[in-house]
Amino acid sequence: MKCPNCQEILTTIDYEGVEIETCSSCHGEWLDSDELGKIVQLREVKFDEGARRAIAEATAITGVKLENVDRDLLCPKCGGTTDAINYGSDSGIILDRCTQCKGFWLDNEELEKVQMLVEGWEDLLPEDLKEYSPMLHDIEVKLDDEDDVKLSRLPFVGGFINTVMNGIIDLTGN
Repeated sequence: MKCPNCQEILTTIDYEGVEIETCSSCHGEWLDSDELGKIVQLREVKFDEGARRAIAEATAITGVKLENVDRDLLCPKCGGTTDAINYGSDSGIILDRCTQCKGFWLDNEELEKVQMLVEGWEDLLPEDLKEYSPMLHDIEVKLDDEDDVKLSRLPFVGGFINTVMNGIIDLTGN
């Protein structure tokens, strides 16, 4: 396979137990569609807590217009073209993804940035859950109440009928 960035021959390496292709010239990396997820889940390489937090906290919505950074690279695996994607929707880490085989081209050090970002998100998750869980629970209850069907407005029987019918609706998933 040839590097979609500089056309050098890609070399297969073992990266955290996953075989990926890398370019010795521009240091970009080709990952098949399922390999990025495997690497992120393995979490073999440990990054310094400060670096993880800095990447995670710096990743707010960046306003990157993907059409401005879309390079339409030639996929080294299947020959399709790539589209630019913003990893995690708003991280500002722009990856090139093949529209056909769904593999990824990552420029130099982008794989490490993705790993640090995910590790930072995971490290911040307990704090976020503690802070936002009560608010999310209140929203869930409000939405659930709004979804309830009012079948009867009779004072005593109506409440019982509404409760039973909403339980049936919830069980059937409608």
